[in-house]
Amino acid sequence: MSHYLTIPINENGVIFDAGMDSVIQTALAVDPFKFTDVYIYSHGWATDAARALDDYNRFSVELARQILLVAQASPPVFKYGPGNSLGVGIHWPSQITENPNSPLNTAELLTFYTMEHRADAVGRNAVYSMLRLILNERATASLPIRLFMLGHSFGCKVLCAALQDLQVDIGNNTITLPADTSFNVVLLEPATDSDNLESGDIYGEISNIRGLRMLITKSTLDRALTEWYVLAGRLANLFRTSRQALGAVGPTAKTEGAFGGAKAITVAPGFVAADMRGISDRLIVADLTPIHQARAQQHLYSGGISGSHSDIFIDELYQMISGFLFGIA
Repeated sequence: MSHYLTIPINENGVIFDAGMDSVIQTALAVDPFKFTDVYIYSHGWATDAARALDDYNRFSVELARQILLVAQASPPVFKYGPGNSLGVGIHWPSQITENPNSPLNTAELLTFYTMEHRADAVGRNAVYSMLRLILNERATASLPIRLFMLGHSFGCKVLCAALQDLQVDIGNNTITLPADTSFNVVLLEPATDSDNLESGDIYGEISNIRGLRMLITKSTLDRALTEWYVLAGRLANLFRTSRQALGAVGPTAKTEGAFGGAKAITVAPGFVAADMRGISDRLIVADLTPIHQARAQQHLYSGGISGSHSDIFIDELYQMISGFLFGIA
């Protein structure tokens, strides 16, 4: 039996309703659900509660559909099929206001500095606490756990901040990492600096997590990251050199080295999970430019001034993600 829940978090990374604590603890406990797969989703900047619910519902259902379609194929496509799962959607306040008619929405670009640091706070507090609870639950259990973590835009910072602090505590033996734990992290158009995963930078410990693999997407048609991220970064950091987004240019050579190298793939129309066959690298960088370009030319998507930043509800992306999560036989 699989289940899904959405957790509302405040700007400090604290759960709004204290009554949710027991719900989360029950859901993450080994008994009685015995979940083997836990999906954690985090949205990005400028996403209100209504849109977060819509996006999570759509993305999780469409991803699950593609996973199940591939899992039913004969002969088998997946190396390791999907299991009993729990989905967790994180909703955090990533806007000035959740009133769509408020004039404050026109100043959203000026909240860049606030929201990027808020994303880190949500990750370090709320998501980190959930990961720690999961690992503590599994430390004395014989049931393995696969953690599938998917973030979009600033939601990638939420996940990375949690993983960074988790590895720090694993390294100092505050947390025990069960031997059969795996982390499969998907960063969709990540709105964080391209060098943030380098050793010594703010997320530099992530590459040291045992059992962790990461899939990063980038796109030259993502105007939110290729243009507006750079501008917002200049406004927030007047005396710093220009920032390049991870989802615009991909990771640096130092980041790739920290992961032991990287595999570059291109996602074009018709991409399927089986195209991931033979790819077992810890770090995969997927260029979405071809699929974004095709969809824009066919008028299937128009993101306005953000370009293709939020063009992530695509079967080819779900196929790519499913191949990454479960491996190809």
